[in-house]
Amino acid sequence: MNNSSSYAIGAFAKLTKVTERTLRYYDRQGLLKPSSRNAHGHRFYTDQDLIQLQKILTLKYLDFSLEDISSYLQRPEEDLQHSLASQYEMLKKKQAHLERVIDTIGRMQKILEGAGKVDSHSLLVFIQHIQHEQQQKEWLSTQMPPSLVDAIFMEGIDSEIRSAFESKITVFAMELKELYKQGKQPLDEEVLACGLSLVALLEELLSPVLERFSEEELAQLEVLNDPAHSFDPVLFPNLFTKDEEAFLAVTFDHLEALKMLKAGITDEK
Repeated sequence: MNNSSSYAIGAFAKLTKVTERTLRYYDRQGLLKPSSRNAHGHRFYTDQDLIQLQKILTLKYLDFSLEDISSYLQRPEEDLQHSLASQYEMLKKKQAHLERVIDTIGRMQKILEGAGKVDSHSLLVFIQHIQHEQQQKEWLSTQMPPSLVDAIFMEGIDSEIRSAFESKITVFAMELKELYKQGKQPLDEEVLACGLSLVALLEELLSPVLERFSEEELAQLEVLNDPAHSFDPVLFPNLFTKDEEAFLAVTFDHLEALKMLKAGITDEK
């Protein structure tokens, strides 16, 4: 410190390890006004300003917003202990949110490891599905047997195996979108092969549960295929456009017809 305990903005910034830009911003926001200015408008700070800055930095470290810091500094008699309790609860909620976001990104990265390049729109749709997964489970549980809901979301399956399944599904979905983009026809051999691979993967996942269903439970599922039965587009964002859906409907209807024909031939034998 110098004898006058007065610091030009550069010296004050160096002393406090706060940038001059930040000090100017705090000045404009009314958080930390310099004690004086010279004739040229240069800012000068004192030891009292240093104490004020330390309060600001401490509250900032505790993740108080600048608005909250300003409010507290204007009313220093306010019960800080009560504010800390509220801040603690807010930070716990923020921590829980951050953990969910980290888990979502980590899960998405594992899914994408073997999926190649995924366009931004599709990537955001996948993330939305993970984001709303719990609400999706709750809604679907009102529409179908819980055992099927568990199978759809791969409950009880090892996370690595689940990621591998999700990655494969992503690969086939992206390939179908790319084949449509290339102008392939719904009954093109490549489209049918990709569609068949996707169907086989889904059957591997769901067939063990569906095989145990009663006629009544299967009839309950048929209702979901009714065009009048709509899904909330926010809760269930669609990966495919309307044109892509129409394209894929032809493909999967054809695959279903082939499956029924094959089953009929097998039964005759």
